[in-house]
Amino acid sequence: MMKYKILVIDDDKMTHLVVKNLLGEDYEILQAFDTQEAVNLLDGESVNLIMSDIHMPGVDGLEFLESLMADSEKRNIPVLIMTGKPTVEKEKKALDLGAAEFIRKEQFKTEREATLERIQAKLVTTIEMELPAYLQFNKKEFVKKLMDEVYLGNFFEVARKLSEMSLNIFNIDHTYFWTIHDGDPRMIHAMGKEELHQFGPDELLSEPTYRTFLTEKKPYLSNHVFGDSDKGIFKEASKKVNLPAEIGIPLYKMTDKQFLKAGRKIPPGTELFAYIVLKRNKLFSTKEFKLLMSLYIQAGTILWRMYQKI
Repeated sequence: MMKYKILVIDDDKMTHLVVKNLLGEDYEILQAFDTQEAVNLLDGESVNLIMSDIHMPGVDGLEFLESLMADSEKRNIPVLIMTGKPTVEKEKKALDLGAAEFIRKEQFKTEREATLERIQAKLVTTIEMELPAYLQFNKKEFVKKLMDEVYLGNFFEVARKLSEMSLNIFNIDHTYFWTIHDGDPRMIHAMGKEELHQFGPDELLSEPTYRTFLTEKKPYLSNHVFGDSDKGIFKEASKKVNLPAEIGIPLYKMTDKQFLKAGRKIPPGTELFAYIVLKRNKLFSTKEFKLLMSLYIQAGTILWRMYQKI
C-alpha cells in the first residue's frame, strides 16, 4: 500500500513529535527544521501535503508559502499553515496567499480526531490533472469552501453546500442529490436556477438511465439528454427549460480514510451510497466532466463518513 508523504516544516522538535504521533501510522512524515531544508527536500522528493509553521528563523512560513505559490512546479501542493499564536490577521493572510488550511497547534491535542479528519479530507480532495486556468481557480475555490463546511457542518449542511457551490462556481443550472438504500432513492434536496418539478422516488425508479446507473455504478456524461438513445433523466422536464447537458455521479460507501488507503481508487464492487445529477444549459467539456466527477466522488468519501454518524 502506497503511503502518502507529508512534509512538516517547523523549528520546534516537539511539534514534529506531535505530528508524527498523530499521522505517522498512516502517512510517511518528512521533517524539515527550516524553509531552506524544506526546499532541499522538495528538490528530490514528491510530497502530497506540506504542513508549515509560521514563525521560524530566516524565511518564515508565510514568506515560504508566497514563494511556493509562485513556483510553477510546486504551487499545486496543498499547504497547511500551523501556529501556536493564532490571530485573525495571520489566518487571513495565510489563506489569501493560497494556504489550503490554517491549524492552531493546540488542536493537535484538544481536537485530535477532528484535526486528523481535516488533514485526511485535504488529501482526499487534492486533484492532480492538467486544467485550464479558470478551472484550476474554480477547483481551488470549491475545495477551500468545502473544507470550511466539513469542519463546521453536518452531513445535510455539507451536502447542500456542495450543491450550492456547484451552481455558483461551475455554472450548474440544476442539481439533484439522492441517497440510495438497496436501490431505492431518497431525495436529500433539489435546487437550481430554474424551478423543476420535485420528482419522487417512483419517478426516478422508472427512468432507464437510473436503472442502468445502479448496474454500472459509474459516472456518465450526456450533452444531449433530449435524444431517446442518450443517457439522462427527466428528459421532458429538462427540454421544457432547455437543459440539454447532464452529468450523473455515484457516491460510494467508502470513507476518506479508506479511500486514501486504497490509493485514491474505488475498488470494484463498492456499494453505492448516493446519486448526484448536475444539469446545465451550457454543454460540458470532457475536462469539466473529469474534474466534477473527481471532486464529487472524492468529496463523497467525506460525506459517507459524516452520513454514518447520523
